[in-house]
Amino acid sequence: MFNLQFKINLEYTPRSPRSGHSFTESSHVRSGTSYTFDTNEVGIALVDLWNFGWEVGPIEKSLGWELSTERGASHALRKKEIITQRIAPTIQRLRQSGIQIFHCNHAAFLKDYPQWMSSTTEEERDRAAVEHEESVDSSAATESIFPEMEWQKEWMRRHVDDIFNLSWSRQQAETYSQIRIPQEVEPLDKDILIYSQEQFNRNLRERGIRALFYMGFETDECVTYSDYGIMNMRSLGYMTNIVRDCTTTYESAETAQGLWRTKVSIELIEKRWGYSVNSQDLVQAVEK
Repeated sequence: MFNLQFKINLEYTPRSPRSGHSFTESSHVRSGTSYTFDTNEVGIALVDLWNFGWEVGPIEKSLGWELSTERGASHALRKKEIITQRIAPTIQRLRQSGIQIFHCNHAAFLKDYPQWMSSTTEEERDRAAVEHEESVDSSAATESIFPEMEWQKEWMRRHVDDIFNLSWSRQQAETYSQIRIPQEVEPLDKDILIYSQEQFNRNLRERGIRALFYMGFETDECVTYSDYGIMNMRSLGYMTNIVRDCTTTYESAETAQGLWRTKVSIELIEKRWGYSVNSQDLVQAVEK
């Protein structure tokens, strides 16, 4: 694979005094700093790109299209727009410049793609096939636990039910066997399929890739905290950056208009784990 060097301005939101400015919250303005990379040390991490929102996407017949989506129709359609209008054209151009593409997803959604065999070792495939379940020792003494175990379980179960409606969630979960990577961003020949931190680390080490640019969903959940997400890969020393216009998370009535939850999640990534960049700036830097 050919190798080129490029310079890019990576962005962050400071939490410290800026020269010539009053030290107030309004002075915490997104700023930039310049880095130089070789194309062969950079990778794109596509996190949990699923086909909810497509007419031929996952549907539980008893629920219908809208109630089959994960977090509502507007959320599904926003992610579809990001995938088709931003992520797909961005990775197409980055591939042409020699940037490695990684599809980070659940093993169950990856194993049917032909790249699965070349992306994993036999040991990794065996490990992916094992279902991990938490074991609970029901014989453990509980009389000294406070708050009492039954009380803990009851309020936590009720809270989860209030938020996620467990009856609906069980029905909606029937759609998961229909999840696919959307056709517009399906893995191509030399793409790598990733399902765990350990497997991701091996593939990155073998290729000398040390800077990752993340795209996908949800910004404040799987992109950040999954096994192959920003926090875990940063803990191994990799540079983990978020592509701001290629991600989102589910909003609420109070945040939807301004996509405030997405914006705050991006700022948290900038504060704790890495930089951010716009997709157009990334492509232009690589192609320059």
